[in-house]
Amino acid sequence: MKKIILSLIILSALTAGCTSDKEKASERSQVSGVEVKTINKTAVDDFYETAATVKSKISSVVSSMIMGQVTSLRVKEGDKVRTGQLLLTIDSRDTAQKAMGAQAGVNEALKGAEEADQNRKLSNKTYQRYENLYKENVLTKQEFDQISTQKKVADLQYQRAMHGVNRAKARLGEVGVYQSYSRVTAPVSGIVVQKNTDLGSMAAPGQPLLTIETPSNLELVADINESMIDKIKIGTPVYLESEGKNIKSKITSVIPIIDPMTRTFKVKIALSSLNSGGYAKVKIPVAKKEAIAVPQNSVVQKGQLTGVYTVDEKNIISYRLIRTGKTFGNNVEVLSGLSSGDKIITSGIEKAIDGGEIK
Repeated sequence: MKKIILSLIILSALTAGCTSDKEKASERSQVSGVEVKTINKTAVDDFYETAATVKSKISSVVSSMIMGQVTSLRVKEGDKVRTGQLLLTIDSRDTAQKAMGAQAGVNEALKGAEEADQNRKLSNKTYQRYENLYKENVLTKQEFDQISTQKKVADLQYQRAMHGVNRAKARLGEVGVYQSYSRVTAPVSGIVVQKNTDLGSMAAPGQPLLTIETPSNLELVADINESMIDKIKIGTPVYLESEGKNIKSKITSVIPIIDPMTRTFKVKIALSSLNSGGYAKVKIPVAKKEAIAVPQNSVVQKGQLTGVYTVDEKNIISYRLIRTGKTFGNNVEVLSGLSSGDKIITSGIEKAIDGGEIK
């Protein structure tokens, strides 16, 4: 009798369990319109990552050539300028006075040269007359030598006077050059990115006043660890992330000089779509490795949790936590949480339900 009762109890429990499983299966949400993909390890680029600063290839520092007070300032930071445009002026009263003195020196030298020329011409005529007389034996040799000497002296005096004229003109030209330094113009076309002086400030020779950069000719400059010096070459492709943009570029220059303080060397990267002074994350492929990578749009964030929707052999959906690593284009590396052969939902993510069943 006891055996019969025990058998009935076991049979009832099994019946109840089967009924419960059937009820659960019938209660599952039915999901459709999703795409499922089997995940396997693939060969991906192993990146070296660093940061870089956007710089202009042409950065012109405009400095003062003379000492004086800044009397006008025509530009400010952010202004666009063109080659030859007037940027500022410096008090030139001192050079103006020197220019007047130099011009007076030229005038005086010209007068002296004119007098020497008149004396030279007179000496030449006198020499010609006395030469004829000497040939006719009217003059003695001593008298003719005296006239010849006077002619040579007159010629030398004229040459000296002309040298004086040239020196005076050179001095005037030099003062003119210094006077032109009072008008500071743009050496290149570009944008004023830095202003180091103000109206009324004193400028001194060699003092930087403004910095102009050419925004259409930019490059990235990155510091690379010395261990990578044999792996990075000119032409190596790089991937940039900055200001929400993903940009593919290449290395245009490698400077193989190790900084003794930072143990890094510099590389330059072609760039045209970012602003000078900006910042970019640089990824340089240096090797290949095997990794599990999933589409970035298949990764689902739930608060601070990161996961994907997986599908088992019974087509049941479950939300599985993962740990992500580096990104490769539109894919992201999965460091843990998935294995080769797992199935995940890659399209129609918004329709996926944890615990649901794919029809």
